[in-house]
Amino acid sequence: MSDIILSLAPTGPFGKAHNNPITLDELVTTAIECYTAGASVIHLHARDVAGNLTTDMTLLGETFAGIRQNSEMLIEASTGGLSDFTVEERGLPTTVPGAAMGSLNLGSLNFGDQVYRNTPPAVEFWIDQMAPFSVKPSLEIFDTGHLAFARSLIDQGRLTPPYNFSFIFNVKWGMMFSEGLLKYLISQLPSQSNWGVIIIGSENFNDHIRAAGCGADMIRVGFEDSNLINGKTVSSNVELVSTLKVLLEKQGCRIIQGASAKSKLLTA
Repeated sequence: MSDIILSLAPTGPFGKAHNNPITLDELVTTAIECYTAGASVIHLHARDVAGNLTTDMTLLGETFAGIRQNSEMLIEASTGGLSDFTVEERGLPTTVPGAAMGSLNLGSLNFGDQVYRNTPPAVEFWIDQMAPFSVKPSLEIFDTGHLAFARSLIDQGRLTPPYNFSFIFNVKWGMMFSEGLLKYLISQLPSQSNWGVIIIGSENFNDHIRAAGCGADMIRVGFEDSNLINGKTVSSNVELVSTLKVLLEKQGCRIIQGASAKSKLLTA
């Protein structure tokens, strides 16, 4: 039986439509419901009241505080998102009290019709920005070369174990999911690594289950990635978490939370 951590990215790129959680109350309620349903990590961007990315950390700070007060969710602050923000501005969420982890996008790529810029100097800046706050980098891999860069950062001593990798699949012009590619990526991981998958735009959980069969430590769901189950739009993030949990348990997986999840992700 494999242990799996469920991660949640609750806010989609569609404003206030489809019950998309944006306000403080909506985000805290979503976090509590999804923690109760089995999620252990919540991935959050700094957004304003309309759901747009912002450099004002006020709402994000209030959200972090509300989540920590009401659940044992581990909070992952995002440095990502397509924007015109400076490197320094993109790193601000990881400096907000309550963040345990911070997303670290390890390379640039064509992201649909835009370029998602994550240069090596920017990545190194974000690592240094997280360090004084004891925020653990979450290593996001959008292409195979990003993993080679991660290994270089490890060799330089800029990253410390455990190394928490997420392989992001199905971004337009990024890596498309296949078990063959996933197995190659796994084979290139350094020792003391955890790995998980983020599958963008999925209509069902077939690829999530395939990843679990390959030994995934983490699997992410949420409106940021997709709000579909079997091709139908769902009304809440908790439906995604609950449905995936049931499917994974049917495959013999055990969903871990609390101290077990925290130890796996944060303790060398």
